[in-house]
Amino acid sequence: MRIEIVVFDGFDELDVFGPLEPLANVAGQGADLSVQLVGAHGPGTVLAQHGTRIVVEHGLGAGAEVPDAVVVPGGGWLNRAPQGAWAQAQDGALPARLAELAPGLRWVASVCTGAFLLSAAGLLTGRPATTNRSAKAELAAAGARVLDHRVVDDGDVVTAGGLSAGIDLGLHLVEREAGAALADRVTAALEHQRSTDTWRRDAGRPVSMLGDPR
Repeated sequence: MRIEIVVFDGFDELDVFGPLEPLANVAGQGADLSVQLVGAHGPGTVLAQHGTRIVVEHGLGAGAEVPDAVVVPGGGWLNRAPQGAWAQAQDGALPARLAELAPGLRWVASVCTGAFLLSAAGLLTGRPATTNRSAKAELAAAGARVLDHRVVDDGDVVTAGGLSAGIDLGLHLVEREAGAALADRVTAALEHQRSTDTWRRDAGRPVSMLGDPR
């Protein structure tokens, strides 16, 4: 399974490296899973929100291998920064690319305000989702059924809350794709206290929603 984490100028570092660490870790333990950072607008150098520079070799869905899944970070949404998720939504190219790829993906995931890029791609309308706590009302107003959970797994769309929730997203995806035992080993290797605040559609759990009381 190939997972691509898309990066763009102004992305928040923890939104990317949070899920990257457990996903890359499990790939190194023999799981049939690979993860790669890819550029939203092709190969080249990307400058993150806090000054980290990353060189990516391929654009989203443009490498030699077709991705099975995509992870989308946030950053720069709450303050409407000139670079970041807000700028990407206004530009429209990344949401359009996500909408194009989504039907062929096993799942697409987001961290923090990356959920708004999924929303701009038309992937969250009427669907359970979560995001940064300071942006939940805005995401609900955009049409998502916002849940008060750290990770929300709605099958082919998985969303996570703010910043450090990306680590729990990565571990959840490890469990989903490689099993609970391996996810537990990766959690221990990271010395992380894993959150259990995950909603899954197939678990039939009661939900606490913002904006949609159904």
